[in-house]
Amino acid sequence: MNLLYSAWIPVRADNGVGPFRLLSYEELLCGEEHWAISLPRDDLELACIQLLMCITQIVFLPTDDAALRAFITKPLNPEQFADRIAPFGEWFDLDHPTQPFMQTRGVEAKEDTPIQKLLIGLPEGNNHAFFNEVGEVKRLGPTVAAIALFNQAMNCPSFGGGFKGGLRGSAPVTTLVAGRDLRETVWRNVLTLPRVRERFPNYQPGAADDVPTWIRPIRDKEIIHVSLDIKLARGLFWQPAHVELIKAAVEASCDVLGGAAGAVYSGFRKERFSFTVEGIWPHPHGIQIESLKKGVIEKKFVSFTTTAPAWTLLSEFIVPRDLNNKDIKEGCVPAGPVIQAGELLIRRREKLHLIVGGYRNKQASVLERRHELISLASSWQDNQGQIVRLVNLGKIAKKILRGQLWFAAQGDKERGMKGIGVSIHEPGEKIYYARTENLFYELLDKEDDRVEEQLARELSAICKAIFEELTNPYTHKPELIPIIARTRRKLARDLKEMREKT
Repeated sequence: MNLLYSAWIPVRADNGVGPFRLLSYEELLCGEEHWAISLPRDDLELACIQLLMCITQIVFLPTDDAALRAFITKPLNPEQFADRIAPFGEWFDLDHPTQPFMQTRGVEAKEDTPIQKLLIGLPEGNNHAFFNEVGEVKRLGPTVAAIALFNQAMNCPSFGGGFKGGLRGSAPVTTLVAGRDLRETVWRNVLTLPRVRERFPNYQPGAADDVPTWIRPIRDKEIIHVSLDIKLARGLFWQPAHVELIKAAVEASCDVLGGAAGAVYSGFRKERFSFTVEGIWPHPHGIQIESLKKGVIEKKFVSFTTTAPAWTLLSEFIVPRDLNNKDIKEGCVPAGPVIQAGELLIRRREKLHLIVGGYRNKQASVLERRHELISLASSWQDNQGQIVRLVNLGKIAKKILRGQLWFAAQGDKERGMKGIGVSIHEPGEKIYYARTENLFYELLDKEDDRVEEQLARELSAICKAIFEELTNPYTHKPELIPIIARTRRKLARDLKEMREKT
């Protein structure tokens, strides 16, 4: 299967409600149909979109805003498509005899790894999950195998045990811009040449040394300087592991997509090798945080480290912060497509739809998949300060609630007030996030000057309700009434102060 020529993109017509089919890259970019990605896992859908936009970024890099607008508004013609993909014909062949896509030929391993291990989060070996079984996926077709290989390298923790992770860390958050259909979504996340050069000064498209790692492999024990050795194509298709797919002896259907019997993969081989990457590669699809420590700027990419929902990171997703500003303690560079969306007006007064995805992990194990669509009102560019304030309101309310639930649980020894003795603040925080998530997304998508006041009122009511639900079961004990009454009053005062400051 060659990603440039074969029909491999899993889609449904009519923006997702039509029949399922596999689409070719040419049909996607040259056709008028409104396609939507269709896979049974949200992380694989996001990875498929990323893969398509990374290919498009390299093959069809727009020279300026006018060129990008033209790509977005009008499909390519077949002659234009064929001319642009010709130099890359052997880059994206999943079964190439010497340089297969995202793989290394001749990998040596003591044993083969079951193909299910490529689907991050599913159990394999001694790792068991409640809803999935070991060996549930025994065969992957070329479509899912290619997407899973890319996802493992770009977005997932390493294989563990000495294997290297991706250029953005072990489990980075990805933020992309959604369009009206798949073709528009792909183009909206492709950066223009000037914006590429903002991240990669002096970048020249088609440079001889700017090739993926399966074309020019990383050398064993190589010391890699990101500013010199990793240009755009190499970074977008960085494969930090030696991996080789194993084709099954007989044809079968894919255990994920189903369909007619065909060539499938039953496992893969992987092997460790050593190299060092010095510096942080400015990946355009992640959110980069900068902090000043002992006079040195440290950089890292945002990841999901807690169970808090994506809205708690919304400020980082869309609002740049310059570390050179003395009032800023931590700098932030949002993803390139998000910055570009604020500068590239395609349709007047349009909303911003963000695709947010990532994993919460503990070392090589994935604890949670997080993939969401967040919509911002059409005034989002002019109201970035308001968005920051809304997010801060949500964080303040959560802190107030958790604090008083914690005091109710612990008691007050100085005043001789016995505590409940149960950590009600922990479920309280989870309930808070569950009850406020839809509220936040509803208000972020709302055009209203009084939205902050509305949010403060509704958060206050939610916090009080959660407090009552979690403390009421203990009010039948007379010795607990004083601490519950005290923390209830303090909760009300703190929430009132929050509303008054809004």
